[in-house]
Amino acid sequence: MKHQMLSLLLFGLASHLAIAAEGIAFGPVRAQPGERVRLTSRSESRDGVLEITRDGKTSKETMRFFRERELCWTFRDPAADGSVRGMVEITKMDTFTTTTVGGREEKTEDRSPLNGRMFAMTKSPKGEWSFELDGSIPRQRIQKEIDELTVYLKRRWYPERMVKVGDSWEFDPSWIRMILQRDLERAQLIGTMKLRQIRHTAKKTTAVIDVSVRGSGGNFQADGTEQNARIELKGQVTVDLKTMLDESLELDGVLETRSGRVSESKKANLPIRLVVNKSFVRGAGF
Repeated sequence: MKHQMLSLLLFGLASHLAIAAEGIAFGPVRAQPGERVRLTSRSESRDGVLEITRDGKTSKETMRFFRERELCWTFRDPAADGSVRGMVEITKMDTFTTTTVGGREEKTEDRSPLNGRMFAMTKSPKGEWSFELDGSIPRQRIQKEIDELTVYLKRRWYPERMVKVGDSWEFDPSWIRMILQRDLERAQLIGTMKLRQIRHTAKKTTAVIDVSVRGSGGNFQADGTEQNARIELKGQVTVDLKTMLDESLELDGVLETRSGRVSESKKANLPIRLVVNKSFVRGAGF
């Protein structure tokens, strides 16, 4: 019995070493029609500092915000022409901001009109995503949410080649930019990933990937008004190599923004934390 257990352990170790030596290949999520994936994300800034300068005098305020996303994707059978099909249920897409001025709090809320709704999504053979909405909400009111969903679905974070531990590659962090801050719309960002580890447990094999996002950008008007931003984030993402589901993403860093003119401007320094989790949902409901 002991010899059998030792043999199994050695076989497992040999398999793990072979995977590490040969590398891994990422691919699309492996899901069957009817399976559902839940996505939750929370981006937040606590103890941010906002400096306001007017007529040579500068005052400081504190600022914090958080944005929450909770969605559920359901996979469907492909259409006759090969189009990828699915359903998305949106529980919440909300943003809350609190600014403290002279000890007085000012709060704002932005709750998406898509909260609590379900609609279909389709990717044509040409690769374009579309959403089938019921028309009860003006398209312009929900365009930013649709843009966010489209950018998420079109993201390509992992290379098509084989990757070994220690290999690195670039990825497009557009979705991260969209869910963090509108001040980053014009910023040029670069994202890099590096396969740090292939982690083995009794239940699954996971790729642990280091992530770095950094960038800056600005917008200058003829009247002297300027807007610029700089961001730097670091963290990691984990991918289940059996299902290819990126189960978690955690990033921490800082966002700096500036807007206005020399005589009247706003400058913000915001610590940032972003956490995204995804998992397969079993049974009905969340």
